[in-house]
Amino acid sequence: MNLQITPPQRRADGRLVLITGATSGIGAAYARVLAARGHDLWLTGRRMSVLEPQADEMRERHGIHVTTQAVELGDEEELVALEAAVREVPDLYGLINNAGYSDDGIFHLMTPAQHRRLMRVHMDATVQLAHAALPALEQQRGLLINVASLASWIPTAGSPLYGPTKGFVRLFTETLAMAYHDTEIRFQVLCPGFVVTDFHSRIGLDPETFYKNHGLTRAFPASWVVERSLRDLEKGRIVSSPGWHYKLLGLLIRHMPRRLLYRVLQLGMNRRYNIKGQVEKQQESR
Repeated sequence: MNLQITPPQRRADGRLVLITGATSGIGAAYARVLAARGHDLWLTGRRMSVLEPQADEMRERHGIHVTTQAVELGDEEELVALEAAVREVPDLYGLINNAGYSDDGIFHLMTPAQHRRLMRVHMDATVQLAHAALPALEQQRGLLINVASLASWIPTAGSPLYGPTKGFVRLFTETLAMAYHDTEIRFQVLCPGFVVTDFHSRIGLDPETFYKNHGLTRAFPASWVVERSLRDLEKGRIVSSPGWHYKLLGLLIRHMPRRLLYRVLQLGMNRRYNIKGQVEKQQESR
C-alpha cells in the first residue's frame, strides 16, 4: 500500500512552517511561539488526541491555518510519504526537525529493529526532510532548525544511540550552514540541556526527582528554551545551547581530558539511570 500525505492548505502570506514531533515538549513550544508570530503551521506527531486540541486553540487564538497529520517517522513508508508531500509545497518557509526520543538500554540486549527505528527518526528523517525542503527554503529565504542535544558531544551509555545520532544531527546542520552560506536560509541546531517535557517520563524517569531546579544541570521550561533558540536564530548563531551553564558545560565537555570525562559520565549515568539495574531487568525479560 502506498501511503499519501496531502500538503496543507494555507494563506498566501502565512509563511508556513513544518514542525515534526509537535505533540508536546519543544515541538509544541515552537508551535505556540510561531503561531503567536502569525505563521501558518504544519504539525506532525503520533498522538492526534493531544495534537488536534492544541491546534484548535492556536487556530482560534491567532487566526492562523494549522494542519495536523499523524506521522510515524520511524516507519519508512510514512517518512517517504511526508518527504514527498514536502516537495509539493514550493512556498514552505520553515522546517523544524524536532521529532526524537531516547531508547534506553544495553546495546547488545536491544534489537537491531530498535536501533534502526531510532536512526530513522533522528537521522534519516532529518536528512530526507531537509533535502525535500531546501529548494523552497532557499526561495523563501526561510529557516531550518534541527533539534539535537547537549548530549551530541558525549557518549550516552544509558541510551547507546541517542548521543551518536544527535551528534550526527549537530554536525549535519553545521555542514548545511557552511554549504549554503551564500543563501539567505537561516540554519540552527538546538542543543539544549535538560528541558521540562514528557521526554524523560516516557522512558520511566520520575520528573519530580529527575529534574533539578538549580545547579549546572538545572532544567528549563520548553517555552524558555524555544524563545532563546529563536533569538539566537535572529542573531545568526548556528549552534544554540540556551542557558549560560549549559554553554559552560558544553565548553567543559569539549575540552575536558577524555578519561576524566568518561569517569564523570559513568558516575552520573549510574546515579541517574541505574545501569546495573537496567542490565538485570533486560536479561530477565529475554
